[in-house]
Amino acid sequence: MKYLGNHHGLKVALVTDWLTNLGGAENVVSVIASLYNQAPLFTTFYQEDKTREKFPDAERIISSVFNKIPKINNRQITIAPFLKSAIDNISNKLKNYDLIISFSSSVAKNIKLQQHQKHICYIHTPIRYVWQYEADPRFDIFPKVMMPFVKMYLNRLKKWDLKQSDQVNLFIANSSETASRVNEFYNREAKVLFPPVNFREFLPVKKEEKEDYFFGFGRAVIYKRFDLLVDTFLELPEKKLKLVIHGPEVVKLKEKIKKSGATNIEIIGRLHFSELKIMLAKATAMLLPQKEDAGIVQLEAFASGTPVIAYKAGGVLDVLEENINGLFFKEQSVESLKIAVEKFKASDFEVEKIRATAEKFSEENFAKNFKNIVKEFLSLPTPSKNYS
Repeated sequence: MKYLGNHHGLKVALVTDWLTNLGGAENVVSVIASLYNQAPLFTTFYQEDKTREKFPDAERIISSVFNKIPKINNRQITIAPFLKSAIDNISNKLKNYDLIISFSSSVAKNIKLQQHQKHICYIHTPIRYVWQYEADPRFDIFPKVMMPFVKMYLNRLKKWDLKQSDQVNLFIANSSETASRVNEFYNREAKVLFPPVNFREFLPVKKEEKEDYFFGFGRAVIYKRFDLLVDTFLELPEKKLKLVIHGPEVVKLKEKIKKSGATNIEIIGRLHFSELKIMLAKATAMLLPQKEDAGIVQLEAFASGTPVIAYKAGGVLDVLEENINGLFFKEQSVESLKIAVEKFKASDFEVEKIRATAEKFSEENFAKNFKNIVKEFLSLPTPSKNYS
């Protein structure tokens, strides 16, 4: 095998849920994969064409046998029944490694551990559709008559997931929010290490180049609450809102704006990354109406010197310093957000102070902190586990 990772005399393997697109979770994997640049990367499902930018060496990536089934890896909700078998298949390929580092919002942490192995899991969230299925809009596709059977299946997965969580020696959570879920669902403690931002990719503009608009961007799905931004700014016709969004909610939001006759809200489609960065840097403030496990967009705003007005929940609590790099609003309601927007004064915030709050979350600092956590972990006696 070409890749044989080595760390303090231990053979290292990396495991992630799937590599079928690029996002914040994949960026975490990419940073750590660069840190352990001789370790192979195992995953259940893999699409080279969609992930090549961050993972250019396809030879390094080893997928499960299920990846050979045509078109199976396009939508995670449809492959959920395969994931348990897929991670078991990966487990069989890991027997010769000493240290396994997994990255998980699903099943990567559920590998079957051998007695000589140590396992660190960087966890984005316990499996959402297992532990918090009521909040997962993807289950809306199931007819009501099927839900009792779906729940029975999810309960089986929950028992399996809880049992397999004991195969992890150390959890590293991506936020305090996620650490609290690890404690609630698995009765385990977790260290917190917030995901990294590519600090140098985002640059502020001069004060005189700032423009008078509030900004939001991302995928327009229900939980992101772009509808809350639109509804709020329909009541604030004197303030401008620009949204760079794409996804299933866009048509509905455009129709609402058109029907209202509002001229202060603009929805823009996909932009090249270079254009998006400029819009983010020039904005008066970025709006974050959703609850995220961690979230990177607020760090991208901070690195751009742009303050954030955020819903006071989730991962943003770890990084937003009120009146330094942003403001909170307490409820996901038009009234609450409207008060925050009207209270906000750009003159209260300094670009360089905002940007400085993002620097500690740079990829370089993330890699250094991760390495220190691993070093500390390896120096401690390994607790006994149930190997099965």
